Amino acid sequence: MTRCMRVTSALMLGALLSVPVQPAAQANADVALRAAMETETVKGDLKGAIEQYKKIAQGGNRAIAAKALLRMAECYQKLGDAESSIIYQRVVREFADQTEAAAEARTRLASLRRVPASSAGIITRQVWTGPQVDILGSVSADGRLLSFVDWATGDLAIRNLTTGDNRHLTNKGSWAQSLEFAVFSRISPDGRLIAYNWFNKSGWDIRVGPVDGSSYRALLSTNANEDYAQPEAWSPDGKQIVVLLTKDVNQIGLISVPDGSRRVLKSFDWRTPGKMVFSPDGKFIAYDFPPAEDSPERDIYLLGADGSREVRLVEHAADDYLLGWMPDGRILFASDRSGTFDAWTLPMSEGKAQGAPELLKKDLGNVSSLGLSRAGALYYGLSVGGTDVYTVPLDPQTGKVAGTPTPVARRFIGTNSEPDWSPDGRRLAYVSVRSAPASRVGALVLCIADLELGLQRELPLRLGYVARPRWSPDGRSILFRANDEKGRRSFFMADADTGRTTLLVRRQGLQEARWSRDGKTVFVVTTDDPTNKTGQASWIVARDVETGEERELFRETVSADGAGDAMVDNLTVSPDGRLLAFMVSRISRSSVVMVVSSEGGDPHEIFRSSSDFQIRQSGFAWTPNGKEILLVKASGMGAELWALPAEGGKPRPLGLSMKGLGWPAIHPDGRQIAFPSGVAASEVWALENLQRQRP
Repeated sequence: MTRCMRVTSALMLGALLSVPVQPAAQANADVALRAAMETETVKGDLKGAIEQYKKIAQGGNRAIAAKALLRMAECYQKLGDAESSIIYQRVVREFADQTEAAAEARTRLASLRRVPASSAGIITRQVWTGPQVDILGSVSADGRLLSFVDWATGDLAIRNLTTGDNRHLTNKGSWAQSLEFAVFSRISPDGRLIAYNWFNKSGWDIRVGPVDGSSYRALLSTNANEDYAQPEAWSPDGKQIVVLLTKDVNQIGLISVPDGSRRVLKSFDWRTPGKMVFSPDGKFIAYDFPPAEDSPERDIYLLGADGSREVRLVEHAADDYLLGWMPDGRILFASDRSGTFDAWTLPMSEGKAQGAPELLKKDLGNVSSLGLSRAGALYYGLSVGGTDVYTVPLDPQTGKVAGTPTPVARRFIGTNSEPDWSPDGRRLAYVSVRSAPASRVGALVLCIADLELGLQRELPLRLGYVARPRWSPDGRSILFRANDEKGRRSFFMADADTGRTTLLVRRQGLQEARWSRDGKTVFVVTTDDPTNKTGQASWIVARDVETGEERELFRETVSADGAGDAMVDNLTVSPDGRLLAFMVSRISRSSVVMVVSSEGGDPHEIFRSSSDFQIRQSGFAWTPNGKEILLVKASGMGAELWALPAEGGKPRPLGLSMKGLGWPAIHPDGRQIAFPSGVAASEVWALENLQRQRP
């Protein structure tokens, strides 16, 4: 089940970017900049980051100094400090030679000056930051409570935004004890009840219970008629909940809270309606939805709560998505119609728009709404941090890391991951983010860095969830996983020069794929097995690229009660193409590294994880000499690169430890590796004083 929370801006065509790869001389300044960015985005310490940016701006590298000043100004802007405007002016005045940074500073200055006078009293406040932040819940009407999922266990929890205390509403035990978990949750208008998704291993429940967690009851349990059900919003009187129902089509439905009865208000095709909210009087339901199958942009619609009437409220070529319905009657939505995602309002009366949309707040960002308080404050989630691709040399004698990691990309910092070397070792393919969410068509692109020529370019792909790029043995194409225009999981091949894509296989459970040595076969990991009647299965098949014929190489069955709780991942192929190595990941038991012949046969175990050595699900890489397999060991809040003997034995450390390290890729000559590193995180913010800011 894939949940599209919203679909954002139009496809960005992949133009060729003549950007030189960053020289090693800039590494120290870049490391300092990234450390400051981590302080800002991961730790949420804006004031500490400002001090770091100040020191970087005093250095001799003007390009890095300009970037540091821009980041510092943004920190001041988040704090509501007018110092941001002064710093932007400084960049324009003193760093005119840094054309990109100066242009960005001018744009931000113009944005600050374009904010309507009526927005002068709006306050942006950081509400919650840190490793536990989750943005799948909602805020209470009094702005005091925030529901969220504690992903350490999967339990539903409540955060008191006044005291900063967290408490669980469910107590399912550890992941080893239970694989059940909560997802989306919505607090009732009176703050007494909470509705939430609960995965019960065989399907989804919508449960309702008191916010003290003392009890719950299932309003709806999925069956043969629905694969998925999700609560969206309570009616103002607390008697009904509007829900998303999904199987072959998507539907908007209403569930009665007192008796659990339900009815469908509207059915769609494969496209998914986004956020749904009731009007303050309970007569209407607003939602966002893509009006055309071939376009990811959304418009805002209005549906009668009795299903009798539907109109399109906001129709525009830009991307418009719903944030909420304000207590004073205005609809609040985000739009990129002016080049950035801004907050707009639409005055309403008796279900009819009263005039045109009006700009409320510039540069809101691509946010996820957590709801509006009675005072009219918008609470929202913001994704921060991210990963970048690095290269680092390996000592040819010891095989250990022998240098300082150097970032590959100079643009779109914090958005890059999953590298793979071309067979000739000249080029590096990786995935880069251009907008959120990842499900959006064009949100992720394939980048190719030519490390010899110092050039980078993008392949134009009209797909969503692009992931796992793998060069073909002849270096002419790249195999990758993505969602097609209808959101269906698929593997495609893209021409490395033109970006022209060809569908290889479409199957909902596709996970990972690797090429055979001759390029005639693709080894595919999938969880979609219609022949398995007793439970789920994670398996490896060899698929003939030309004929599409498949033969099974390995299968790990997961029983219907979840007792098997196993998943195949981290697939890699030996240099001679004769063997496949992979991990069978388990939650309640030890995970194991296994090897099987590429022709099939009995697999054998070469390593078993332990409490002292936990292997991350972040990729394996077979060394070119065939003697070792690189893997990533979990290490506290970080990760370490280790080498495991391919024939089995004790792994050895390679001297590289970084946060979020994973998916290692070894250069064909074995003298350097590429890898992503970094930590993505979320923050909760509030946009206050909106009720008094009527344009």
